Amino acid sequence: MGHKADELFFDEKRQWSKRKDTILESYISPYLWKIATQNKPILIVDAFAGPGRFGDGEFGSPLIISQAVQTALSKGLSVPVSVLCIEPIKELFEKLTGLLGKFEFAQAKCGEFSDYIREIEQKARNHSVFLYLDPWTVEGLDWNGMDSVFQHLSISNMSIEVLMNFNAQSFVRRGLAALTMAVPELNPEIEDPEEIDAPLRTSPSIQKLNAVVGGPWWQDIIRSEDGFSEKLQNLTNGVCGRLSQRFKEVCHHPIKALPHHTVPKYSLIFGSRHPDALILMNDQMAKSRKTLAQLAEPKDPTLFEMRPTELVPDIERLPPIIFKHASRPTSRHLVILSVIRECFTRFTRKEIRGCIEQLLKEGKLNSETGKVRINDNVKIVAVK
Repeated sequence: MGHKADELFFDEKRQWSKRKDTILESYISPYLWKIATQNKPILIVDAFAGPGRFGDGEFGSPLIISQAVQTALSKGLSVPVSVLCIEPIKELFEKLTGLLGKFEFAQAKCGEFSDYIREIEQKARNHSVFLYLDPWTVEGLDWNGMDSVFQHLSISNMSIEVLMNFNAQSFVRRGLAALTMAVPELNPEIEDPEEIDAPLRTSPSIQKLNAVVGGPWWQDIIRSEDGFSEKLQNLTNGVCGRLSQRFKEVCHHPIKALPHHTVPKYSLIFGSRHPDALILMNDQMAKSRKTLAQLAEPKDPTLFEMRPTELVPDIERLPPIIFKHASRPTSRHLVILSVIRECFTRFTRKEIRGCIEQLLKEGKLNSETGKVRINDNVKIVAVK
């Protein structure tokens, strides 16, 4: 499976790629400490690893993951960790092997992700597994293969999490071509004109696209009369829906090249069985949104916020959402979790906690202790 934009893709790390990798880096360290409490060995898989480092010196995902593991182990992480990095292109694999040589817990393997699914599935039986899937082309994903790993969520008590790059705009264009429908050209006004997937030189196979998302359900979305952006959103929601059959907590975050784009480069889709993981991922993806919002800041200060609420959510809209989820006595933790599920990446845990505290001060919420300063286990309720 060829790379998105051949080896030149790795000459320089793009800003949108930095935001993606920042999410990975910010999540993986606390993940290690949290999951180590289960006292099981940990396996982290970088299924589409690349050379490990960009030409400008920026770390790729294999080094980001390995550095985080090394730091955790040096600070006394209590369980063993192994990192498996998979790369199909020989030249990039050789570069990767050289970089990973100093990490005794990391291993590079040459081949396709699908070549190692069986090995990963076997380890999922007695390891906590974190799958990072950032394929070179959307057709690199193999749903049935991935699901053979995910199934252990229902047949065992093991922990499995997935962070997946899903390129919906590429899939939709491929789907349109496969169904012999008109394929829209890249529009620089609403999306990044730099293509990161393999070019459409021939019509893709319907069977291969079925394999990517686990069935033909996508075809109704592609055939619908919805606009291009709506098809992308519906397809992404469909993938999240299928993941929800295995994972209790599923969310996604669009990664855009520029703030005004309506078509993302791709979406990062996250799945976990644990609500704490959702809260942590929400905070990391909210930071990504804020980074994109900074690019849209006007040169001169303005009296009112001119950026769209998609980039800069209105904090004044938070109290009614909190009241809705605290209509009956509910722990602060569950209120925060419910708000995040409803408004993923719009508000951080810190912002929600701060708003709850202010509402307690104003007497618009009551706590079961009668205090304003409370912990997450204390129940709160909206004053009627």
